[in-house]
Amino acid sequence: MNFPLYIYYELLIRLSEVESEIGHYVSSKANEEVCILRTTNGTVNVPVNFLKRQFEDPNLINKDELIALIKGFRPSYE
Repeated sequence: MNFPLYIYYELLIRLSEVESEIGHYVSSKANEEVCILRTTNGTVNVPVNFLKRQFEDPNLINKDELIALIKGFRPSYE
């Protein structure tokens, strides 16, 4: 599924409320199961079903799920 670019931005804004050092959107790469969001400070793997929920009804994603997702954030120090 192709997602509008704003979905990535919205999700990163929400994630930055949990982890302020996540950075800003740079690019994304996806397959059927996962989307890798690259930011100015690293990468985070986001399941496609998570992005679908962000697209269809962001209110269905609670803070605990955002915290769990951000635990997979991999900083890069380029």
